[in-house]
Amino acid sequence: MYVFAIFAVMAMLIAGYETFGAEQMMSAYRASTQSLALNMAEYRQSVIDYVLAHPSFQGRVSANQLPSSAHYAPNALWQNYVQGNTVIVYPTSPVSPELVVDIARLAQGSVFAGSAQNGNEVPPGNPSVAIPLPAAIAASIPNGMPVWLAQVYPG
Repeated sequence: MYVFAIFAVMAMLIAGYETFGAEQMMSAYRASTQSLALNMAEYRQSVIDYVLAHPSFQGRVSANQLPSSAHYAPNALWQNYVQGNTVIVYPTSPVSPELVVDIARLAQGSVFAGSAQNGNEVPPGNPSVAIPLPAAIAASIPNGMPVWLAQVYPG
């Protein structure tokens, strides 16, 4: 009888430890994707600032052209493309699908933050909205990748 009671207590302790460890891991994972979303937002703002200072610019803004910012820590993960008055920012390699959710939260539900789907940007939870991506990059962004657009109108 005592062996059974000791076994039950040990099992509860192990289960509690496993649950607590899993919760800590999930919390750290969420903090990581949120941090990445903030970094993407800062990169996007740097590209917007560049386009505002160079209103006729079209194409990709290279990293060394971006204005320095105390808030942006450079990250080679991000890529951009400028066509007309539209800035497109997206990752260059696969990332967590949670990043799409996090950038949508930062964008406060804007239709300009979502994922690439068949050459369009589609906001999460709203598949009826599909904003076409420029033909020059549409095929190079795999489905499901985070995409964050901005409309820039220099003054």
